[in-house]
Amino acid sequence: MVKRIIYILLLLFIMLDIGYSFMQHYNAPLDGDIAESIVPADHFKPLFESPLGFQAIKNQQTYPNPNRFFTHWSFKEYMINMPLLIQRFTDPINSVYLSCAIAKTIIQICLIIFLAIAICGTINMLTMDFIIAAALITPLFQTNGYSNYMGVIDPSITYTFSYALPCALLIFYFLPFIRHFYHEKKVRFHFIILLLWIPLGLIVSLSGPLNPGIVLAFSFIALLWSMKSIFIRSNDDSIKYSFVNTLRNIPKYFWFIVVPISFFSLYSLYLGQYNSHSSIYSASLSNLYLSIPKGIYYQFTQKLGFPVLFLVLGANVVIILRMFNTTESKKVLSVFKWIGLFSLLFILLLPLGGYRDYRPNVLRYDTIMPITLCLFFAFGTTSLFIIKNISKRKRLWYIPLLAFVLIIYSFADQPEFDKNNCEILALEKISQSPESIIRLNSSCSVLSWGTISKPEDSDLNAQMLIIWNITDRRILYYQ
Repeated sequence: MVKRIIYILLLLFIMLDIGYSFMQHYNAPLDGDIAESIVPADHFKPLFESPLGFQAIKNQQTYPNPNRFFTHWSFKEYMINMPLLIQRFTDPINSVYLSCAIAKTIIQICLIIFLAIAICGTINMLTMDFIIAAALITPLFQTNGYSNYMGVIDPSITYTFSYALPCALLIFYFLPFIRHFYHEKKVRFHFIILLLWIPLGLIVSLSGPLNPGIVLAFSFIALLWSMKSIFIRSNDDSIKYSFVNTLRNIPKYFWFIVVPISFFSLYSLYLGQYNSHSSIYSASLSNLYLSIPKGIYYQFTQKLGFPVLFLVLGANVVIILRMFNTTESKKVLSVFKWIGLFSLLFILLLPLGGYRDYRPNVLRYDTIMPITLCLFFAFGTTSLFIIKNISKRKRLWYIPLLAFVLIIYSFADQPEFDKNNCEILALEKISQSPESIIRLNSSCSVLSWGTISKPEDSDLNAQMLIIWNITDRRILYYQ
C-alpha cells in the first residue's frame, strides 16, 4: 500500500512539473530566426532544394546549414501546419504560442522518457524503477532558473529544434546499445528494424550542429566499452588472438548501429565546410582552444545549478564506495570514467565547429547539452542504485536529502509567465492595423532578437504573419 502511494505521488510530481514547464514554454517570446526557415528566406532555399547537400558539393556552393536539412525541414513543416491546425480552436496569435509550447513539451517528455530508460534499463514505463528515474531527472530540466547554464529546452523554439530535438533522436538511436551493454538486456532486432535504423542514422547525422561530433565520440567509446567487456570475459591468454576474438564476438547488430551513423556523421562534417554561416564569423583555432578554460569555468560555476549537481554526484560516489563493493556498484561508478572521456573528446571537437560571437568562450548551455544530459544520466543512475540497495534505516536520511536537492531545482525554475505579454500586444496591434507600415511603441522584441528600427527589416516576418493568418496582407513594422 505504501509503495503504491509513493508510486502515485511520484507520478503526480512528474505530471505537475511537466505541466508547469508547458505553461513556462507557452509564455516564452518568439525568436528572430523563425521566419528564415518558414517563409523561407532566399538564402535558405538551396537547403530545402538539396536535402542531402549534394548541390553544395556539386556546385561548390555555400549556404546556411547544408548538413542540417532534417532540423530545418521538421521545424518548417511543424511551424506552418501546427498553428493552422490549432486555429480551429483558438485565435491565430494564440495558436503560434500554443504550437511552440506543445513542441517544447513533447521534446522534453521524450528526453525524460529516453533518459529514464537509459537509467533503469527497462522500456516498461509503468514500473517503479522507471517512475523513480523519471522523477529524479524531471526537475533538472530548467526552463528559466538555471537555464543559461544547464538548460536543455531552449527559450527559442528554433534552437529547441536545433539542439534538444536532435539530442532526443540521438539518445533514442543509441538506446539499444545502452540497454544491451550497460544493462545487459538482450536486444532482439528484427532485420527490417535494422534496415530502418540506417535511414534513422542518416536523419540523426543531418540534424543539429552537435550530432556528428556526439556520434563520433560516442561510437569510439562504445567500441572501447564493447571490446573491454568481451575481452575481460575471454579466456584466451594471447593478446593478439583475444583482440581478434573480441572483434568477432561483438554482436552484429552493434556494427549496424555504429558504422552507418559514423559514416553519415563524417559526411555531415565534410558537408559543414559549405556552411555560409561559418564565413560570417572569424577566429583562429588556437584562440578558440584557449577560450575553453574560461568557458568551462563560466558555464559550470556561476550559478548553483551545476555546483549542486556536482556536489550530489560526489556524495553519491562516496556513498557507493563506502557502502557497496559489488560488481553492480563498480559498473555504476564506471559510468563516470566513460562520461569523463566522452566530455573530453566532445569539448576538444567543439572548436572545430567554428566561432560565433554569441558564444565567445565556445562553451555555452546549448553546445554542452550532450554533457549536461550525460550528467543527468549519471545523477539518475547513481541515485537509483543507492535507493534500491541502501538499507531501510539509511534510506530515511538519503531520500529526504535527495528530495531537498530536487526542491532546489524546482524552486529555482521561476514561472515568469509574463515574458511574452509585450510581444502579444504588439502582434495584436499589427493584426488590427489598417496601414501597410506601422510603428510600434513597445521596446520588446517582436519576432526578432532585438528591436527593429527599419520597416524593411520586418519583411520576412510580415510574410510569415500572413502564413499564420495573423494578417491578411503584408504589414511592415518598426520600433
